[in-house]
Formats: sequence, structure tokens, C-alpha cells
Amino acid sequence: MKPVSILIMSLASACAALPCLPAGAAEPLFKPGLWEIRNKPSGAGGSQMQAMLAAAQQQMGSMDPGQRKQIEAMMARNGVVMDNGGISAKVCITAAMAARQQFPVQQKGNCNYRYTPVGSNSLDYSFSCSKPVASGEGSAIFSSPTSYTATTRASGGPGGEHSMTIATEGRWLGAACGAIAPADQAGQ
Repeated sequence: MKPVSILIMSLASACAALPCLPAGAAEPLFKPGLWEIRNKPSGAGGSQMQAMLAAAQQQMGSMDPGQRKQIEAMMARNGVVMDNGGISAKVCITAAMAARQQFPVQQKGNCNYRYTPVGSNSLDYSFSCSKPVASGEGSAIFSSPTSYTATTRASGGPGGEHSMTIATEGRWLGAACGAIAPADQAGQ
């Protein structure tokens, strides 16, 4: 995979879900359970990512049925779907994570996150990763404990030459996570 492709996928992963709100927040911003998080990139880097997603979907369409089914099953086990120029992921938030106001975040890439509550239903956040080099900032607004929207501006590459804006929508699907592993245990 090209370094730019890895960078773009890392940026999308870092923005796939929002981070935590410091303990002591008066009201929980979100409920525990299964969440669907949709990310749609825009800007120059976002257009490149959309083109890569379209090419991947086209390539999957031309695979033999057995191979395609195998890849689709692997993606489904991880709650990931590529659709309409974006990436959707299902994530499981445990009761403990919700109590800490901890949304799942990218753990690979040596990333640091910073979160600042803004009012009772929103937060500002920023991140910085070193493997690959990427950084960004954004804001999230929770319309209820079962729904939020966010906008993230991210850049990456040695000089930050690849950038995109990612619009995110999150919605709670229910209390039961089914086969999706809790986000704080995924990849362990």
C-alpha cells in the first residue's frame, strides 16, 4: 500500500470515533451499547480517499464470490462498511467506557488526544500521531445521548501536505453489541 494510502486510512481511523470527556461531567454525553459511526471525507485528501474507497469497492465487485465473501465477513466481524464515499464502523461502548465518557479512539500510531468540554453537550478535541505523522482538531455536538455530529480537520505526511475534513455522524443502535467486541478490548 502506498504511504499516502496508509496515511489517509490512519487519518480516517483516528477520526472514526470521538474521544473521551473528562470524568466529573454532570450528564453522560452518550449511552453504552452498539454505535454506528459514519465518516465522510472532503477536501483534496478526502477526494483521494473517496477515490480509493471506490476503487476498493470496484475491486471487490470483480472478485470471485468466495474471496469476496471472505473479505466481507472479515470487515463485518470488525463492524466496518465502505459505502457512498465514506466508511461506517460499528463500535461497542461498554458501561465502564460510558461512565468515563470514553469514546473509542485510534490506539495505533503513537497518538495523543486532548479534549475540552464546551457547554453541556459538546466538546472540542485534537490529536497528534507519529506513526504515520498526522494531526487534527475538531468539535462534536451531542444532540442526545444517542446521537452526535462532528467535524474534524486533519492533516498528515512529513510536512502536513495531505489534508482533509471529515464529517462524522454517530448514532446509538442499541444496548446489545452482538458480535462486535467492546472498543476498549478490540485488538487485544
